Amino acid sequence: MENFQMKDFLQLIAKDKRTLEMFRYLMNSSYIRVVNYHNTNPVDAERFEAEIKYFSEHFVPVTLKDLGQFFETKVWPYEKPGLIPAIFEGFRNHYDVMLPILDKYHFTGWFYFPSFFMDVPVKEQLAFSEEHDLNVSDKELYPDQRVALNWEEVREIAKRHEICCHTGNHFEITKETSEEDMQREIVTAKRYLEEKIGREVEVFCWLYGEEYHYNEKAHKFLKEAGYKYVVSNLKLERIR
Repeated sequence: MENFQMKDFLQLIAKDKRTLEMFRYLMNSSYIRVVNYHNTNPVDAERFEAEIKYFSEHFVPVTLKDLGQFFETKVWPYEKPGLIPAIFEGFRNHYDVMLPILDKYHFTGWFYFPSFFMDVPVKEQLAFSEEHDLNVSDKELYPDQRVALNWEEVREIAKRHEICCHTGNHFEITKETSEEDMQREIVTAKRYLEEKIGREVEVFCWLYGEEYHYNEKAHKFLKEAGYKYVVSNLKLERIR
């Protein structure tokens, strides 16, 4: 640490808006932290359990009810900060590996599903994953080639954890995306997910973690769908 220069460090992180914001949030003792997971393969189960065990001892789990109260009152009601394990993409190994660990430590996970992934025929799921930037890290894990959750597994997860929409097809919505595509990936995706799990879905997450105001054209679709929150890589924002 002898050669550490704070001025040089601040100049470096100031070059990237996201890095600067992340540093500011950490320094300001943010009330809610997020840890992202994607593939949760059995080979890493011991590490995942150690992490969730640590989180359960030093943080409190966060529910949508907690979040709503926090936005309304501006007061975090717990002595410990909150932590959200954000589990992305709807992979089968989430049910096999991560769900039992979360349940063991009574810790709430937030699962981000591309709503149409679960309906892709099993024999087409690996090809779909490659085409839609769903990185399957171990293609040999399941001999039957089903890498996506099925709807029974999703409904089991939904009994105790928060369910969020991550578009329909793991689709990147850009400023050039057509209204037809935004309707499908934002509105239809939410309604389909709600139909399948039998409960409201309040959270939307862009692909690649863009912020709420990244795409103003998409605002009317977020409102039409009835989302309450948008998640990016650095923020969890309430839709206005």
